[in-house]
Amino acid sequence: MRIISGEMKPQFSLTSLFFILVLVSVLAGCLGPDAGEGTVMFLPDQSNRRSPGTLVFPLDMLWSYETDGLVYSSPAVQNGRVYFGSNDGGVYALDAGGKRLWRFGTDLFISSSPAVSDGIVYVGSWDANLYAVDSESGDLLWKVEVGAVTGSSPLVSDGTVFIGGGQNIYAVRDSKILWSYETEASITSSPALYEGTIYIGSWDKNLYAIDSANGSLKWRFPTEGLVYSSPAVVDGVVYFGSYDGGLYAVSEGLLLWKYQTDGAVYSSPAVEDGVVYFGSADGSVYAVSGGSLLWTFNTGDKIFSSPLIIDNALLIGSNNGKVYALDKKNGSSIWSFQVEDEVGSSPAVSDGRLYIGSRDNRLYAFG
Repeated sequence: MRIISGEMKPQFSLTSLFFILVLVSVLAGCLGPDAGEGTVMFLPDQSNRRSPGTLVFPLDMLWSYETDGLVYSSPAVQNGRVYFGSNDGGVYALDAGGKRLWRFGTDLFISSSPAVSDGIVYVGSWDANLYAVDSESGDLLWKVEVGAVTGSSPLVSDGTVFIGGGQNIYAVRDSKILWSYETEASITSSPALYEGTIYIGSWDKNLYAIDSANGSLKWRFPTEGLVYSSPAVVDGVVYFGSYDGGLYAVSEGLLLWKYQTDGAVYSSPAVEDGVVYFGSADGSVYAVSGGSLLWTFNTGDKIFSSPLIIDNALLIGSNNGKVYALDKKNGSSIWSFQVEDEVGSSPAVSDGRLYIGSRDNRLYAFG
């Protein structure tokens, strides 16, 4: 067990620094309550980033757990257990007090955020495998080669796991690949599922809409930059960001509107009541409706973290090392906490606690 308090100097390797350049913490998104019976994952309801429940501010730091690598993976919280990945190649399971229950090792970084469904933890690794691990024991159930998973987080629906690996989007069930669809460049975006369609971005600058049953292409939408951002889908409208600095709203392959920021949009949007919340590498958090700006909050450093909506608050991290809770109505700061290094991980909330990872190698718990 390595529960840390006090000051510690983070250590970084050249490989880890390279990892930061290509990783978007949007991929390490908020894993909140069940998206279906017994399932927690990057998009709590398979297509958007909202969490039920409440947090009482101000929050205190309850504990932090140190790994041997950067923590860009966001935690999945289920039945009092916290599951997350680390750049040290491990998948960790902690109890609610921060005590390690088990660690499962892979051969390379884990920036993918775990999905937990029916007693199985699914996670991808840079070692080109999708792993299925027993949630109680940490024992390997199966693995399948899908290409390097450099950020894409698994989505589980009715026993089928969807994930981006290498240049492909895969559908996998019980270690068997049901189908794969090849794009023209790497995928770090995480899939969203809405009414039988998988939506996912690619470094080839396109957003793809793919039939979830057979992997056939429905349509694709081009942008002017790499699409790191993971999409959110609400009422058939797909919201996503691009390296070109734009936040797009698209329906059936047609542009509804675009909001332009001054930096790449790695962050995955959260949507509620027609308002789209997201972060930009220009350092600001945005609230946009119908393509018009409602408010913005500047953090002073790049934002890779993806927001989580909970009650009246918007939770997000920044590369300035702070975790923020903002008033979702006007963008004013409700609460913030300074950690040791950049916060590229995205927040998760369960049972009145906030969990998030940092580039200082730690996972934090607040309550």
